[in-house]
Amino acid sequence: MKREILMFFMVALSILILGCAQQAEQPIGPFVGGDDGLEIGYVGGEPPSSIFDDNQEDFDITVNVENVGEFDIPPNKVIGTLSGIDATSFSISNPNVVLKSGLEGVSKSSDDVFKGDEDELRFENAKYKYDLVADFTTSVRMDICYLYQTRATTKVCLKKEATDRDTDDACQVNNENIQVFNSGAPVQVNSVLERSSGTNKVQLSFTVENKGSGTVYPPKQFSNTCVREQDKEHRLDVEVRTGSGRHDVSCSQLDGKASGEIKLTENKKHIRCDISTSSAPAGAVEEPVNIVIGYFYKNAITTPLDVEDSES
Repeated sequence: MKREILMFFMVALSILILGCAQQAEQPIGPFVGGDDGLEIGYVGGEPPSSIFDDNQEDFDITVNVENVGEFDIPPNKVIGTLSGIDATSFSISNPNVVLKSGLEGVSKSSDDVFKGDEDELRFENAKYKYDLVADFTTSVRMDICYLYQTRATTKVCLKKEATDRDTDDACQVNNENIQVFNSGAPVQVNSVLERSSGTNKVQLSFTVENKGSGTVYPPKQFSNTCVREQDKEHRLDVEVRTGSGRHDVSCSQLDGKASGEIKLTENKKHIRCDISTSSAPAGAVEEPVNIVIGYFYKNAITTPLDVEDSES
């Protein structure tokens, strides 16, 4: 009996230790986090699974959009475009719809997390115009483009003589494991590291990665229609700034500037930025670095639709 009690306490203690270790691996940061922007889905029954032909049945096509990321989408920056069906055949005069209102994102206050806004993209009173000789099945697809932004924050160790290594410094310039925090969004910053790259210069390198299922486009790409533009795919804007703004930033992938456009390859891009330490103090200090990534994100959602011959 004593042995059984001892085994019970040992198992309970192991679970407690494991739980604490797992909790320690999840740092508390300034953002809620996550890899999503808009969560999209057809509203039940809109469209229905089947309709009749020959103008006999009206129906709606409605997609619910919920902002589950942390960027507040401005008005007129969520666009839906129908494809897969011929809009004229379904009595739809305009296959594009623009959400007039904005969608606030998820927000965090202390330990409280507040949901983001949701709304609907809707095409009303659709109906199949023509008289069929037999049933046919088609797919209703809505492409959805929305403006989004990722905010990432990390920090670097700065000292005037960047190549001078002193183990007594408050921080170390050469660091291959720098923590980074990302706002909730489908594009994320990871693999951050720092090293000295000159007497008065450190280099910060990081990877920008599209972790969602959609495609990124430049932030000015879409205005009233959401259609594929192959030559603009995988492109987005990046800006890198130090928290104080006192230290010049020059990124080789941004044409030597602190901001510019990049193109992802296999959904990733590695970026290297030199940060001047000319105005840094002699002793090592930590400085926040903010990385802002702007883009349009394009997703698609599809559902089958049976058009039935009403005379069969």
